[in-house]
Amino acid sequence: MKPTPLRILHVSSEVAPFSKSGGLADVSSSLPLALSELGHEVVVVSPRYGTLRDCAERKGAAEFELELNAHKYLARFPEHSHDRANLRFVFVDVAELFGRAGYYNDPKLKQDYDDNDARFALLSLAALAWCKHTNWRPDIVHAHDWQTGPLPIFLRSPRFSDFFAESRLALTIHNIAFQGNFHAGSRVWLDHSDAHFYPGGKVEFHGQVNYLKIAIEFADAINTVSPTYAHELRTVEHMGFGLGPLLQSRHKHFAGILNGIDTHVWNPHIDPLLPVQFAPTTLALRNKNKRKLCEQLALPYDQALPVIGMVTRVSEQKGFSILIPVIGEIISGPAQFVILGNGDPVYENRLLELQAAYPQRVRVISEYNEPLAHLIYGGADMFLMPSQFEPCGLSQMMALRYGCPPIARETGGLADTISDADHDRIGGTGFLFREYDQRALAVSVKRAISNFRKTDRWRVIQRHGMKQDFSWKRSARVYEEMYRRMLAHPRQVS
Repeated sequence: MKPTPLRILHVSSEVAPFSKSGGLADVSSSLPLALSELGHEVVVVSPRYGTLRDCAERKGAAEFELELNAHKYLARFPEHSHDRANLRFVFVDVAELFGRAGYYNDPKLKQDYDDNDARFALLSLAALAWCKHTNWRPDIVHAHDWQTGPLPIFLRSPRFSDFFAESRLALTIHNIAFQGNFHAGSRVWLDHSDAHFYPGGKVEFHGQVNYLKIAIEFADAINTVSPTYAHELRTVEHMGFGLGPLLQSRHKHFAGILNGIDTHVWNPHIDPLLPVQFAPTTLALRNKNKRKLCEQLALPYDQALPVIGMVTRVSEQKGFSILIPVIGEIISGPAQFVILGNGDPVYENRLLELQAAYPQRVRVISEYNEPLAHLIYGGADMFLMPSQFEPCGLSQMMALRYGCPPIARETGGLADTISDADHDRIGGTGFLFREYDQRALAVSVKRAISNFRKTDRWRVIQRHGMKQDFSWKRSARVYEEMYRRMLAHPRQVS
């Protein structure tokens, strides 16, 4: 007998292709899609930012008032239906809170918005209020990262507790480094949170309010986005950023589930953003994409000169502190660098200085550009991810699928998805280094370049990577099993 389909509500601060600053947006779109393709009824709720990309809306958007800490907000909820499955996107349209140029911070001032505590408390409130207003009662409420940490507080509040009495709460931690720490007064945005605000209480964290901690304390099930990262969070002291002991205390409810990618979007054989599509049997065609990439970025094209690509947030976490000191050594290897991304202005400026010093070898594009990202995956020769830590990483999966062997630090999801080609001569897909150290990074890049010079060997590594299955099908089944286990047990005690 076929199991009963579930109603699943995902709440996320960003969702591709409408809003995106990183991998959270991709997962918040592709996981719900995979679940809907399994037969479940899925809704994703996310803010309608001022920069939200245009989308065709369903008619009859809900509109009603939300009250938060005696403040009243008129909210509109435009919807968009996915063209491939029973999946709906519902946007929280409150212009005074979300209609801004940035998602979390002011792009001009490079500072977080000082009302993020209220903004994302409202997101949680709005998602639940929309369900109640439309009488859409989910079996599972799935929270993503700190921005949805207030969900369990509202779920248990008098205005929602009856409606969601049978619902269960799942939490996915995409990156524990970002926790939503706010001053103690921020609890005024959370219904009835004072009862949990005391030293060691579920809402208190070193005298502050920590949105991610709230969700960890109350969730019926918690997961992060790769098995290795889950192990690191519980066992490596600095990796948990203070929340490791709490996750260890909830280890029976905590697991690592590897992310996937949307293999319909990320498919080099049909990708409309590539100048030339290709497959494992037609890898020679990739060089035409490499030539186009170099032409577009005004770099000299040389088939024998490896182009090392990066599509990334420019930050300490992504390894720029160990990369920047050795870029000069790497490009003398010889090689070229193409880096697409923005973030920390200190690292951005140092990269731009390197571009000025090596105009024929280094190109930095300080923005997010989706067509260029596809061209880098489909045209660069190798892909670099020297991350200090990496919860899962999607870029290495995209790079592998596009025949662009990754060079990466052996941490988190990178360790779970890449096999070192020098250590695994049969099925190796990339190049790994263990220590977070500039010398280890440089040696790993040199190993990759050495293999690149052996064309037949390089083709074998590329094809092994392209054959990996990073679709959401398997992982979506694991999430489905987690949901059903949650429903089979009593709700986490408040």
